[in-house]
Amino acid sequence: MAGRRVSGTLEMLLLSLLANRDSLSGYEITAILAEPVSLMWPVKHSQIYPALSTLEERGDITGTWIVQSGRPNKKTYEISQSGVERLHTWLLEPRSTLTQDEIKLIAYNLELLGRSAVTHALTAYRDQCMQEKLKLEERWLGVWKSPWADHSDRARMMGIRSVYEHALAIRDAQIIWCGEGISRAQAAVKRTRQKR
Repeated sequence: MAGRRVSGTLEMLLLSLLANRDSLSGYEITAILAEPVSLMWPVKHSQIYPALSTLEERGDITGTWIVQSGRPNKKTYEISQSGVERLHTWLLEPRSTLTQDEIKLIAYNLELLGRSAVTHALTAYRDQCMQEKLKLEERWLGVWKSPWADHSDRARMMGIRSVYEHALAIRDAQIIWCGEGISRAQAAVKRTRQKR
């Protein structure tokens, strides 16, 4: 919940998608991340190709042109070993707070990171959401008890409370999601992955 999207998160999202598949074209990546129901968060088509080019220039992914009969040629991408290492390092980077995007990527990369690391991150994020929930309740009590609050205007106070309820419901959903993610991480079966 806390924090804004961190710089480089899109690149890590692309590396995550490629780390969990053999290869993908830019079009396939766009389809996976398409709205209205995106796998992670909405990403514009115009953002994907420049990020793929940057990753390829850096050596984190390799691109292969596929010649197609009767259709335009397409380029598919695979993650390199240095890309896997960069993704792994970024995901395990110590953070004082986790963003929603970061925790999604950590959970998505269970196979790469392992049970312990994902469980640790989900537990930290659950605790963070619980603290945020407590702060929201404290803020609401501050609004309710403030001397300037006109409690005779019920509609105004109910409107303010409805916004707080929405924020609290989001935290509750995240707390439940973390608990379920921890259970899934604990039940996960470790697969061996071929090195590229």
